Amino acid sequence: MGLIRLYLHEGKLIIPTVCETEAGFFVDQAPVKVTGIKDKEKLKQTIYKALTTSNKRIPTPDAADEPGSIILERLCIDTWTEFEKKATLYTVHLGCRYTTVHVTGKGNDGMWTNTEGSKREFDRRAPADWVAQAIIEDIARQNMPRVEPAKPMLLLPGPSDKS
Repeated sequence: MGLIRLYLHEGKLIIPTVCETEAGFFVDQAPVKVTGIKDKEKLKQTIYKALTTSNKRIPTPDAADEPGSIILERLCIDTWTEFEKKATLYTVHLGCRYTTVHVTGKGNDGMWTNTEGSKREFDRRAPADWVAQAIIEDIARQNMPRVEPAKPMLLLPGPSDKS
């Protein structure tokens, strides 16, 4: 069993080293890999490597350690809120029976929400490059421009509508 996190942020994929603590939870640690998303083959190799690397076990950090601080530091961003408004989170659980990819997207307020996220499950025996390809396809969908619905217009009577 294991876990990886991938953050899509402004045309880049951020992949921290995810370690399991002695207490049994996962934390993002250095080194943090940042790669562009345009070179699909390089992107697939990077994701594949993350999928096939085991989580290192580390001592449980102090409560004073901020979640996500290693990512903010790497990207020179001040707050998690600022980061979250421009990012999509991919959480990959490598379980005994399934590999599950959760995509946490943006809600109406611009912050992450689980209700707008999606989940895909793969048999644990599915090749890692299949899972990597599925993530790449979702990244491509995330980067497509979003079309806002047209707002209703108020129609005023024209010159020919006067009696």
